[in-house]
Amino acid sequence: MKNIEEIKKTPNLFIEAETKNDGMGGKYYDKYTGKWLNFIFSYQMGWEHLSVSMPSRTPTWDQMCIMKDIFWNKNEACVEYHPREEDYVNNHKHCLHIWRPTHETLPTPPSILVGFRSEEEKQAFLMMANAMGVEINKWEYNKREENNE
Repeated sequence: MKNIEEIKKTPNLFIEAETKNDGMGGKYYDKYTGKWLNFIFSYQMGWEHLSVSMPSRTPTWDQMCIMKDIFWNKNEACVEYHPREEDYVNNHKHCLHIWRPTHETLPTPPSILVGFRSEEEKQAFLMMANAMGVEINKWEYNKREENNE
């Protein structure tokens, strides 16, 4: 988490409420879309937590990235959870949450499981897999039939 004083210096961030040593709330003006993003940020009970909402639509991925960068450093991993259905809480139709545990390192999958950052990385990976005898992407695809319903 960034230092609170650093967070407060963020351009276009307006803090409307603050509690001693555990959180703040307000709004952020997204200059790219011309829209206001409402937020509540807290750091208590072993978690840092950011709620971001808009009155009539859900924030985009890019808007959540902007908000993440306001409160956390570039080298800090955070997560948007999809909890078990029995644990759902929905107090606002257009609200998303970012979480980060404070007492442990958040596990993250290797980026290679998402994709390659460059052609060089892809070729190096494929060469290593070939040297180890690992077959990559030998999937058999079933062609989907068009459904004209």
